[in-house]
Amino acid sequence: MKNQDLVDYLKECGVCLFCQLRYLKARGNEYQNKQEYFEKVNVLYEEDSGCIEYAPTNKKKRRNVCPTCLDLFSDDFRDQLLLSISSTDIGKYDCDGIVIAMSIPIILQLRQLSMWYALIDKFGDNVSLDRTPDVSLKEAIKLILNPTICEKLKKSYDINNGLMVTINLSHSQEEEGITRLEKLNNIVNPRKRGEKYEKISRSLIERKYTPARVSSELFKEIFDVPPLISNEGLKFDSISLLGPSVYVAGRYRKISRKLSHTPWVLNGERVMDDSIEEIINRNIANYFCDPKKVNFMSSGREDVDVRCLGAGRPFVLEIPNALQSSLNSEKARQMEDNIDKSQKVSVRDIQMVKREDLSHIKMGEEHKRKCYRALCQIGSVATIDMLRKLDLQQGFEIQQKTPIRVLHRRPLHTRPRTVYSLKASVCQQNKCLIILDIVTQAGTYIKELVHGEFGRTIPSVASLLGQPIDIVALDVMEIDLDWPPSISV
Repeated sequence: MKNQDLVDYLKECGVCLFCQLRYLKARGNEYQNKQEYFEKVNVLYEEDSGCIEYAPTNKKKRRNVCPTCLDLFSDDFRDQLLLSISSTDIGKYDCDGIVIAMSIPIILQLRQLSMWYALIDKFGDNVSLDRTPDVSLKEAIKLILNPTICEKLKKSYDINNGLMVTINLSHSQEEEGITRLEKLNNIVNPRKRGEKYEKISRSLIERKYTPARVSSELFKEIFDVPPLISNEGLKFDSISLLGPSVYVAGRYRKISRKLSHTPWVLNGERVMDDSIEEIINRNIANYFCDPKKVNFMSSGREDVDVRCLGAGRPFVLEIPNALQSSLNSEKARQMEDNIDKSQKVSVRDIQMVKREDLSHIKMGEEHKRKCYRALCQIGSVATIDMLRKLDLQQGFEIQQKTPIRVLHRRPLHTRPRTVYSLKASVCQQNKCLIILDIVTQAGTYIKELVHGEFGRTIPSVASLLGQPIDIVALDVMEIDLDWPPSISV
């Protein structure tokens, strides 16, 4: 089969220039350099190819709708598409990138199938029965429409971080096409009693309706081969916009001993007016989108009465449908200053990060070291012997059951944990108070490590000391997770 013979037949069927290129298996920039590609494959190039319908005298002649793409690749469709996108609120999204998601009606797929059968009838064994003879519409949209849309909107194509433009298309012949396909389906795949009905879909067509599985004679009983020229092209059902998901990281220091990590609600009532999550969200997320839709994550968490000092605890905000895709240093600094004004939380190193960087947060939850300082009370004056018992620079292993206080949100397990070092000193203002410096594996419950919780943590500081001991105050001093990177001021 010569390429010129193929194109001549496609022209007879009224197929547009872009679809001729699809059946010639054009790729990449070859759709933008049509004449050059036609010459390359030894085909005579004619700009006004396709079927022309002539109007009465003194009226403009009108080109018929392409029977294979229903004018999906026509200039008129492109112009309507750009106009429809421009009429949305796309201007409120500050995104350099864009990605197009186009939902096409099933009738388009059926027309590709019909043309496949037509080519087999015309060219016989030169056309495969199981491999489609064209570049798929999905691929062609990427090669033909996407570059044009990006150029006109002055956007780059960014599948990972671009503004998602979802376009739903329809056609007046859709219902008729599905009815015919159901008729064919009942012949080819008659249902047995009790067998579940398989809904008509694009994947069903791709899997079960190829010339290798359905004879040409049977297909032509139901469908027109080649596909008839339609009087109308595709219609726009809807266009929706979805901003990219962005990720903002930083480190927070918790200064207050009366602040929960997330909103604390008990029996439908707020226990505390604010939380770390809410303070950070309303000062950062508001710049990007509705704060209620933001997912707040951190490398572990503190109890309400525990402070987090030092360099702070790493956190990330996952922000969907963001209106902004960038964050300059001046705005980030302003966010940090606003959070500091709460006098409950202080934040540093606010910056944009990539989705793959979120693995640092999960890694830090279980596999990093964390340093704590605990002010503990004992029942007598501290002695040198007590301090020696708690001087364990080489560390030790513990077995720790899920604390009773968190059983409502954590499953009951006994978890092995490592205490890397333990050191004790006496509080100079009160000799009955001991200061413990503890370095442990992330995920260790420090309060239970100290008092033992009725033997649920073995060994504990209480069992090592041989007497009851309890925490008066606890601070997180350092989290061994060098992320996100420090920002120089």
